[in-house]
Amino acid sequence: MNDLSRPILPKAIILNPNIGHPLFLSIDKKLKLNHFETVFLCASNVNDANEVQNKFNGTLELVPLFESKWKLRQLIEEEKETRLQKIKDSKKEEAFWRRLLFKISKKRRASFEEDIGAEHQRIIERYEKELKEGRENAIRGDPIKITLINIEPASITGIDKLDFNSYQTPAEYYKKQEILDKLNYFFTVHLQFDVTDSIGDYLKVYNFIMFDIHHNMDLERDRINYHSVVISKSEWNTFNFVHATDLHIAERNDSIYEIVKNWLKVVKKESLEEQKKEGFFSKLSKFFQRIPEKLQETQIDLKPLKKRFVNPNNNFRAFIKLINKEVLKNNVEFVVLTGDLIDFAILSTISKDSRKSSEFSYNVTNWKIFKNIVLNQDTPDKRGVIKGEELLCPIFTIPGNHDYRPYHYDLRWGGLYKKIGLNANEALALNDKYLANPITAITKSFRALKGYIYEINCSLDYFLKLGQNNFIFLNSGSDSFKNLRDLISGKPSVTGLSTKQISFLLRLKNTQLNPGETTFLFLHGPPINPKNSISLLKRVGKMISKDQVLTEISQFKESVFQKLGLTKAKARIDEEFNIQFGTISSHWEDLIDFCKNNVILTLSGHTHELKEFRLGTSKANGKETSESEIEQYQAIPIYYDLYSEIYTNAKDIENHGPFIVQTPALGLGGYHNPKLVGGFREIHIKNRKLDSFKVKFINR
Repeated sequence: MNDLSRPILPKAIILNPNIGHPLFLSIDKKLKLNHFETVFLCASNVNDANEVQNKFNGTLELVPLFESKWKLRQLIEEEKETRLQKIKDSKKEEAFWRRLLFKISKKRRASFEEDIGAEHQRIIERYEKELKEGRENAIRGDPIKITLINIEPASITGIDKLDFNSYQTPAEYYKKQEILDKLNYFFTVHLQFDVTDSIGDYLKVYNFIMFDIHHNMDLERDRINYHSVVISKSEWNTFNFVHATDLHIAERNDSIYEIVKNWLKVVKKESLEEQKKEGFFSKLSKFFQRIPEKLQETQIDLKPLKKRFVNPNNNFRAFIKLINKEVLKNNVEFVVLTGDLIDFAILSTISKDSRKSSEFSYNVTNWKIFKNIVLNQDTPDKRGVIKGEELLCPIFTIPGNHDYRPYHYDLRWGGLYKKIGLNANEALALNDKYLANPITAITKSFRALKGYIYEINCSLDYFLKLGQNNFIFLNSGSDSFKNLRDLISGKPSVTGLSTKQISFLLRLKNTQLNPGETTFLFLHGPPINPKNSISLLKRVGKMISKDQVLTEISQFKESVFQKLGLTKAKARIDEEFNIQFGTISSHWEDLIDFCKNNVILTLSGHTHELKEFRLGTSKANGKETSESEIEQYQAIPIYYDLYSEIYTNAKDIENHGPFIVQTPALGLGGYHNPKLVGGFREIHIKNRKLDSFKVKFINR
């Protein structure tokens, strides 16, 4: 039988929601609602809705995720009740005269109570070890069956169209980039389910509960969309979320420490053996032959490798632990991760031949490592790798420029090893294992996102409304560097926004963003990023000498100008600096205009730096300009300062905003400031208004 005559075996997956784009469902505070109806997006290799429905019938389940200690305590209570009932039932079965004797005999009653107490103690002892050790911080509950209502074909629609839905509309790039392995037919799956009493009990303690979606994918495999459905009792008036960016997860991060330690051990051993063989005059001669600079370098008192080595994977694990503590206090509702989730796609340990044939399969990419850390699965047993936990809250993700990079780069290029705390000698230890091709290291490919789209988040641009809060997520694109120098120097440059993305923003403005609501915008690439100093060309044009005091961006803080009694106009950085240094390269003016008129806080990363900007009000002849006059007067004044530390309440933030901020990287420090690492931002909303957006660090 040839391939053409073989019947197609139906294959279907739930594509949306998923771990990086979870679906939020609301439940009332009194927890009276126990029936839910919703819609998932499905991709299949067959175009018959009935076949797809047959495929999913009886296989779709929701599996709740409980915090382990809460679940164990519930199990203890349930077992206590069961055992107690058994003891009581056994007493009832005794003869009448024995029961009568039990009622009138204090000794027998005391014995009965002693039996119950001993039984309780045995139950507690059984679970006590598990409670103390807490090996797993999350336990899955019993599956909840999903009932299908109907399945309908879904048409591919651009994000700029009115009928685009962030959860239910298939995107254009699924087919265009051949990203889903011939799953080229799309359907909306309308379904319903009822929650159990244990869900209600959990929500009496915590603000939300997450569910995994389980379903049969084909004849041999099941698929799990982890953390993809969330039932929340929040009314979204007062709540907190966290922003983190630039994680740079990679499999090799967990191996470097052990490689370097082993290498240092060998070098030290060889050095000692050589010293034993050398005579006195040979040692003396070598001492005087040393280069002075080298001698000075060897005398530097370096911290132990364990204290200075930076493992981005460990930073993410530590971040998850910190977030989990806040989740259990009901202090965090979700986390937003804005790009550079991984350092590059294909595992650096994969051979060249395997890379070509891998087709960016999820299992040979760092997307699997990223998801493993979120779920605390398959943690490598290697020196320097810290113990992790499963993240207990939902995440929303968008890609960054590194997420488009197929292949690894060499950490020795341009001193990149300094970002992970190594010195030049230690970087030599990585010679054999992680050699890289300078040509492939600067390539970019949309297919590097295949594992991300398939397993984490199929939506590159999307919108979410929670109560009267709007969240807009935009993909700022891949690298726009032209050569290896851009890669090594850490130059921040991304391709920017498309015309369709700008149309998407305008559509949201006209249909979703209402007066009085609070809107947040998330991107990887920063809309504003000034150079650190005034350019030579501007200095010459304005007759500014190199020695003039105010030439550095750090000197242009708005609060400093206010203390000196200088006018606001003097503090404008947009008139002194190149504020588009490697920022969003297309539709920049449109984006800034949208941020000014619709968004209270725009959050980005990419630069690995802490920078915050404020958009002022344009004026002409002392009067505020109208929106139509903005272009004429070169639009919006831009100011610079650490505003998250200056404006710390809703009133001040509303009066002085909007703000555009860069959050320091969670995974790696900047090229020029490698110690600025482990950063994230806590966002507090109070009475539907932004109340705080301060930066915190995992190690401070």
